[in-house]
Amino acid sequence: MPTPASPRSARWVLLALALASPLAVPVAAAAETARRPITAQDLWAVKRVGAPALSPDGKRVVVSVQEWSVEKNKPTASLWLTDLTSSKTRRLTSGNSSDTAPAWNDEGSSIAFVSKRGEDEAAALYVIAADGGEAEEIVELPYGISSPQWLPESEGIVFATQVLPELAGKLGKDELAAMKKEAKRRKDSKMTAYVTDYRQYRYFDKNLTDKLANRLVKVDLASKALTDLTPGFDRLFMASGEVRYEVAPNGRSIALALNSTPPPFAQEPNNDIVLLPTDGSGTMKNLTPDNVQSDDAPRFAPDGQSLVFLRQVLPTSAGELRRLWRHTLSDGRNTPLTADIDLSIDEVSYSADGRTLWLQAEDRGQVPIFRMRADGGGFTKVFAEGSSTGLETERGQVVFVNDNNHRAAELFVLDTRSGKARQLTHFNDALFSGLDLGKVESHTFTGAAGDTVQLWLTYPPGYDPAKKYPLVQLLHGGPQTMVRDSFGYRWNHHVFASPGYIISWVNRHGSTGFGEAFARSMNGAWGDKPMEDILKANAYLFEKVPAIDQSNVAAAGASYGGYLATWMLGHTTAFKTLVNHAGVSDFIGQYGADITTYGFNSEVLGGVPWDNLDAMQRNNPIVYAKHFKTPMLILHGELDYRVPYGQATALYGILQSMGVPSRLVIFPNENHWILSPQNAIYWNYEVQNWLAKYIGGKPMAKPVFDSPEAPAEKK
Repeated sequence: MPTPASPRSARWVLLALALASPLAVPVAAAAETARRPITAQDLWAVKRVGAPALSPDGKRVVVSVQEWSVEKNKPTASLWLTDLTSSKTRRLTSGNSSDTAPAWNDEGSSIAFVSKRGEDEAAALYVIAADGGEAEEIVELPYGISSPQWLPESEGIVFATQVLPELAGKLGKDELAAMKKEAKRRKDSKMTAYVTDYRQYRYFDKNLTDKLANRLVKVDLASKALTDLTPGFDRLFMASGEVRYEVAPNGRSIALALNSTPPPFAQEPNNDIVLLPTDGSGTMKNLTPDNVQSDDAPRFAPDGQSLVFLRQVLPTSAGELRRLWRHTLSDGRNTPLTADIDLSIDEVSYSADGRTLWLQAEDRGQVPIFRMRADGGGFTKVFAEGSSTGLETERGQVVFVNDNNHRAAELFVLDTRSGKARQLTHFNDALFSGLDLGKVESHTFTGAAGDTVQLWLTYPPGYDPAKKYPLVQLLHGGPQTMVRDSFGYRWNHHVFASPGYIISWVNRHGSTGFGEAFARSMNGAWGDKPMEDILKANAYLFEKVPAIDQSNVAAAGASYGGYLATWMLGHTTAFKTLVNHAGVSDFIGQYGADITTYGFNSEVLGGVPWDNLDAMQRNNPIVYAKHFKTPMLILHGELDYRVPYGQATALYGILQSMGVPSRLVIFPNENHWILSPQNAIYWNYEVQNWLAKYIGGKPMAKPVFDSPEAPAEKK
């Protein structure tokens, strides 16, 4: 993606000063300057607000705020504390570190967090007084620490780590030293082969053949003694390495989500909720044996007598909703709470009295906050502006993070009676006050099968309806995801619009947030209805927005969006050019992906290589290569195991062999997403200049970095 002309330029000096200044930066000074179009560089100047943690008395909230250095290609993160009454915000931690995952103790006097500081070789557990002062390191382990939660009365902290199970023992001093030594030996080994006989052996951008195991660990704050709460567990809780658990209100047990399918993982992962004691015995009781698919995200009721969790009963990638269920500990019953609600639940939080559940779910292009009774009745939409995540409730307070099409994420508090929300933080006001962001509109039109389809339309800055503008259709991935009323950091619609384009982003068939039937409607025919939706969106916009230059239309997509770009490459000449980032172009090659062998079943693809191959090949984009004519830009990361980068090189080889204009951009150290600032900025440079070449618009100056690793162009 593109980058600054030089970090030492005047503009970047001013930007660096803005980033270094305290939160209470006067906005007036920025407002006096002329607004300008947003650039890819600006995305890395945004201070990124993490999930909030609300104090037990409901009066203060702490968040981790991440800041990026383009020059260093690295982030730092600090903890910030906000008073809910006054909205006064102050920095709690600072320095060259990455402070994340804050958690309050019961008394509200201390905050635990995870950080890699100074001489730390891995992320360690720290505690700091809520009133400020120096943070104390509690424990550091060879494979790092994550997800801390306090036990009642501040007697200890539970956290997650990874271990080499054959060396972990009881996590004593000698055992930890042996594990650290072995980890270093593996890292330094000149023999780099990895071998497996497991069905799933890698995830996203990491190999799983090192046989690491997750553990939940308790540390006693007085003695610093460690207790392994999951002794003998010999694998990751989930292939992703994520750990989702909650300590019961009385501190005697933990609800933990883990994959109960044993190695070699021949079957689809079966995530279950297990209950384990905090005494170190390691006894696990499966609370969800009645479901062989996904049970996840447990949350205890305040009285500790029950818990809620999210359930799916169909295989991966089927487009099924996540429904909320309740488990009653006394009788072991599992009961659905949202069976009749056509929304997929993402986050849940209890009110302090346990009578109300606060929920977050996608809904027709937005992510509102909902409320319902704990028995599942009275489901009501409360706050529906933009996209709300990170729900936290305490003592009648509801805090969350909210962003929208014109503003990056900030911290908000909800008035539970009126349903109105008040913004608490303003980390990015100074930056956004100087940006000219084009108008964004929500539209609906009649798409495939006569269904109503929603799209987001973004106009370029300085839009003049008397002029003509190229149209770019962005194709979202997933395939079962939704384009939200949100400010994104990777595919940002304003950055796409800034060269002088009108941008459309369609929630085509297969999108979530529009009901389960709509999400599942693309199964077995991945390209048909989605492509028809995009083409009908073109026709709708040509009539609705006369300023669109109908002779200059492009489409760009990533992941499944890249699949759709390649599908259209073989099925339509409606676009002057196409952009394909990390897209699936060949179903056979996709069997080398990390998790796709589970989700790639007959329902999803229409067939599989060993059964009903013709039906599968009907949906395979590469089969239609003889029709490829449209110029295509292809971008990919070599560490992408979700869509292996051979998909890109094979498609590029076919296009080059056919004489179709094409360009290949490979990032050796990136995964499915382009996550480092300099690569991300260069990515935008390649995309914007490719579009400018074929549909007009303002090209982007080639980014110049201080580092010698700037990519060299190859013809």
